Amino acid sequence: MGGATLTPFDLTVRGELTRAIAELGHAPANESLAQLLGVPLPVIEQALRRLHDAHALLLHPHCCVPWVVHPFALSPGSCWVQSRDRGWWANCLYCGMGIAAALQRDTTIHTRIGGEHEPVVIHIHDGQLQETALIFHLSTPVSAWWDNVIHACASFQPFHSETDVDAWCDRHALPRGAIVPLSSMWAFATDWYGDYLRKPWLKRSTDEAEALFLKHGFTGKFWQIS
Repeated sequence: MGGATLTPFDLTVRGELTRAIAELGHAPANESLAQLLGVPLPVIEQALRRLHDAHALLLHPHCCVPWVVHPFALSPGSCWVQSRDRGWWANCLYCGMGIAAALQRDTTIHTRIGGEHEPVVIHIHDGQLQETALIFHLSTPVSAWWDNVIHACASFQPFHSETDVDAWCDRHALPRGAIVPLSSMWAFATDWYGDYLRKPWLKRSTDEAEALFLKHGFTGKFWQIS
C-alpha cells in the first residue's frame, strides 16, 4: 500500500486534485493547485512526491507531474468515461467504474473486450450496472499492482466467458488471475470510490483494504496485499 507517511496537508492536496480532475476533465497545473490552496509551488510538489511514494497517486517518471490519480488517468487509457458534457480517461474498466461511482450519476464507459478488437459500452444507470452478463479478469495479483500499476491496470479486462479468458491468456502469454462477475467489480468500485468527491480524502490502510476485499468475497492468495 506504500510506506510513506502522509500529512493532513497531503490528504488535502489529493482531495482537491481529484475534485479538480472531475470538474475539469484533466489535472490542473501544479501552479494552479498551489494557488488554489494558497501555498508556494514547492510545497505542492513536496506533497505530490509524498503521495507518489505512498502509492496514493502516480507521477511521471522524470518530473513532478501527476500521471494517474486513481480512478482518473491523465493520458489516454483503454477506457473513455462519458457523463453529461464531460469525459475522462481511465486505464482499465475497473477505474472507469470507479469514476462512475465517484460521480454518482449516469455514465457510459467505452472500452474493448480483452483490450482487443471488439468494442463494448458499459452503462451505469441510476447507480446500476446494465451489462451484468460480462465477467472481469484481473491478470496481475494485488501484491504486484504497484510494481507497475500501468501494466496492472492494462491487464484487467472485460470478457464474455471464462473460455475467452483462457484463450486470451494463451494468446498473450499473460497469467490467468482472478475472474469475477462484472457486477461484483461494480459493487466493489461503488464501495471504494463512492465518496471520493464528497468526503475529505483518506488513504485506506492495508487492514481496511483487506476488509473491503473480504466484504465482496475477494479471497485467496490472489487478493493478498503482501
